[in-house]
Amino acid sequence: MPDLSVDQNQVSGLSPEFARAYQVSVQAERKPIQALEQQKEKLQEKVNLLQDLVSRADGLRQILPSLGTPFAMREISFTSDDPKVITGTADKSIADIGKHDLEISQLASGPSALTNRFPDPNETHIGTGYLTFNTKNGDTQEIFIDYDNSTLEGIARSVNQAKMGLTASVVNDVSDPENSYRLLISSSQVGAQNDVNYPEFYFSGGEEDFFIEEKKDAGNAVIKYRGVQVESPTNEIKDLIPGAVLNLKGVTDSGRPITVTLEQDVPQTTVKVKDLVDKTNQILGFIQEQNAVDEKTDTSRTLGGDYALRLAEERIRSALRENFLGQPGRSVQALSDIGIQMTRKGTLTFDEKKFTAALEKNFDDVVALISGDGTSFGVIPKLGRAIASLSAPGTGLLSSQKKNFDNQIQTINKNIDRTEKIAEAKAKSLKESLSRAQAAVQALQSQGGAIANSVSSAIPSVNS
Repeated sequence: MPDLSVDQNQVSGLSPEFARAYQVSVQAERKPIQALEQQKEKLQEKVNLLQDLVSRADGLRQILPSLGTPFAMREISFTSDDPKVITGTADKSIADIGKHDLEISQLASGPSALTNRFPDPNETHIGTGYLTFNTKNGDTQEIFIDYDNSTLEGIARSVNQAKMGLTASVVNDVSDPENSYRLLISSSQVGAQNDVNYPEFYFSGGEEDFFIEEKKDAGNAVIKYRGVQVESPTNEIKDLIPGAVLNLKGVTDSGRPITVTLEQDVPQTTVKVKDLVDKTNQILGFIQEQNAVDEKTDTSRTLGGDYALRLAEERIRSALRENFLGQPGRSVQALSDIGIQMTRKGTLTFDEKKFTAALEKNFDDVVALISGDGTSFGVIPKLGRAIASLSAPGTGLLSSQKKNFDNQIQTINKNIDRTEKIAEAKAKSLKESLSRAQAAVQALQSQGGAIANSVSSAIPSVNS
């Protein structure tokens, strides 16, 4: 909204009467600018509303691929009788749906070694020297230990800083309270192929002997599946059950297998369809809100009754009316059969229980209605085409409408600039004219005063 008041600097030098005349004239010249600014403001509000609607349409468009084909709609869940023993994931493209029994008698582990005992972790010095170990492929590794690091904690620190695939820690084994501290060395890699020959120590000048007292070789995971025992070099098993990745966490009791189940993930598919309904309602609800007009509504600032809005609603409704009515043998023929219905308010309702029941009972028929063939028929393919026709950049109906309003705003801006320049030129000319008029008045007033003085001096005094 333009400011129609006149800057006092513009009327400086003018008398109050001429200043008021100037202000009235300038305000009259600026009224067309005020009208243009109001028109621009209304168009900008419509542009903002269209942008909001396009954003809602884009939000819907982005989730359509997750429901656009039977494969995309399908979700597979992985459940385990005991997640402390087995967890996992499933690949929906190749998962072997069903129940699978497994026994885990051993986890894959790395080699480890435990030294003899010491009375403390950081006071008794073992001496200076080095330790060596041989990897499975015959490589020899050495770690040097200086005097400052010749305690159990110092050796552990040196081993870990060497970053040679070994980790070391000081453990407190209270089975012998007087000598409870021992050094545990283990490999960060598991499986029999990562076994090492643990290590040999060469120290001199120590206060105590230092040697390996216990050791454990690296081992593979051992699993029994469908009567066959197999070994795995890792605890992540990808090829035992088609489409499943097993993460072994523990072992089972002998003769008591654990069951993992791969099945249709109905809750996850339900969540995806609920999101579809919610995002569709964001569009339909917006349209209904814009169309809800009364005698107080300023439709010049809203999209109520807009052609693009009406067409957008009709295209979305048409896609949602996709059905298989009249086709025998189909238990699911329309969205109402799976709990999705259009209300009198123009938005959708979603009966989650009804949808879940339909999905559990007739999964393929539900998918056929929603996803169709992914291209020509089905709710999602048609809805996708409808949304693309509305919000596609440059070609979409709503995008084109927004561009039209943007062009109108640009034209108004040009008109405002041109009218501003004309008004400024007229204001300047007016001030110059008023200044000249005021100077003329002042001159006449001066001349009148001089004449009056002359006349007064020429008339003889009565008393004289």
